[in-house]
Amino acid sequence: MELKELVRNNWGNNEFMALSLNKNIKNQIIQETSFLDKYYSKIPLRNRAYVILNGIHEDTIPKCTCGKPSALDVTYSINGFRTYCGPECSRKNKIIEKEALKKLSDKEWLYDQRIIQQKSIELIGKELGVSHTPVQKWIKEHKLDEMFDARSRNALAASILKYREKLKKFYDSGLTCEEIAEKLSSTKSTVSRWLSYHGIETRPSNSYERKINRVSQQENDLIDFIKTIYDGEIKTSNRSILNGQELDIYIPEKNIAIEYNGLYSHSYKPWETKECSIKGKNYHLNKTIKCQNQEIQLLHIFSDEWVLKREVVKSLIQSKLNCNLKIYARHCSVVEVDVHTKNMFLNRCHMQGEDKSLIKLGLMCDGELVSIMTFCKARFNRNYEWELSRFCTKLGYNIIGGFSKLLTHFRREYSGSIISYADRRYSDGGVYSKNGFQLIHINSPSYYYVDKNYLKRHNRMKFQKKYIGSYDCTEYEKAREMGFNKIFDCGTLAYGLT
Repeated sequence: MELKELVRNNWGNNEFMALSLNKNIKNQIIQETSFLDKYYSKIPLRNRAYVILNGIHEDTIPKCTCGKPSALDVTYSINGFRTYCGPECSRKNKIIEKEALKKLSDKEWLYDQRIIQQKSIELIGKELGVSHTPVQKWIKEHKLDEMFDARSRNALAASILKYREKLKKFYDSGLTCEEIAEKLSSTKSTVSRWLSYHGIETRPSNSYERKINRVSQQENDLIDFIKTIYDGEIKTSNRSILNGQELDIYIPEKNIAIEYNGLYSHSYKPWETKECSIKGKNYHLNKTIKCQNQEIQLLHIFSDEWVLKREVVKSLIQSKLNCNLKIYARHCSVVEVDVHTKNMFLNRCHMQGEDKSLIKLGLMCDGELVSIMTFCKARFNRNYEWELSRFCTKLGYNIIGGFSKLLTHFRREYSGSIISYADRRYSDGGVYSKNGFQLIHINSPSYYYVDKNYLKRHNRMKFQKKYIGSYDCTEYEKAREMGFNKIFDCGTLAYGLT
């Protein structure tokens, strides 16, 4: 295999560490990047690998603003190079930024640049040697964007937007900002700024019904599936139930709603400004609680579950809509199940797949395994002896009384208190309450890590500091450096039985 391809395939921290132990490969990397020795000393192997991976040669080494080769980023060697050759050039750049900020903080100077000369934000930033971000910030700080629209498209727009009563009449007629902008040959942002400037109270952006619903193909597949099993009313992209917040799928007759959570669009984005864009810790949980307050059960389906566990998702939805076939537990017998059979059944029928359980009970009906319940020693709460780890049924079936029958058998054969956890993404804990469990704790939302291609969630326990080596930064910072991002769930409900 070509060296570059070998490095690419082993770029992850753990993989690269293993690769670096191979002396032949290590020597090849050093030999291939020997030209770096002219400019740097004590070069980490990771930096050399970065050079190979990015096809950097002696004449394409990144340069500082002064023309010298940029310094190696030995702290975060995955980044390869720093911006500057050293502290001196870095300080010079900061001095230039200070001069730029001195001008930007001068309202009269910025008024002349932006309003009188009507320069674009990008041009002002370019002339000052800074990005457009500080320019935009100071324009807002000086409220120059509220004085008048320096980018008016035509006289008609100016004749309406500058006068409060005229603009209010347009807006009160029910038109959206986009529709007003279209009529005036202006832009939505311009109309929004003038509404704010005149102090005109605006309607929430989500209070309008969508004219175009942008739904992914996978979400459409989910909707199509529901239509094949349920012939009642199905509402999609509904905004009336949660006062503007959208529900992807709502089934009024069953009081069931379903959110299809794409891993990219629902991952954590702390750099955004709105909660709906940030998708922070409580975003999915808050939606669940709002639905619960209206006696609606909201199911959250992550996109990787629909791709990798589609049959399990289908069976779950069928169960919630009462479309599954039914088997009565009184027609079943309890049996002990071996590890292999248990793992096969859980991987096929449970969202989380197999577990490491000590007690494995199953229900047999006509010689076929139709349900499984497993128990392990309590892992997170030492006040309880056992943890009910998994319970699931054959896909497409509900075993009426199955949970109760398996639990009763366990209690008869084994002594000790039991704890279990209901995932709030698709369970309200009803089955526990019906079987004598008491709610003992509500656990706040946890998180998974999503790979850079947003194809699959990974258990956060794999990203502990001792595994990823985040000794000089936080776990999240290290995970981001490795190309992973967080995505939050809805937390769990802890139930205990003594």
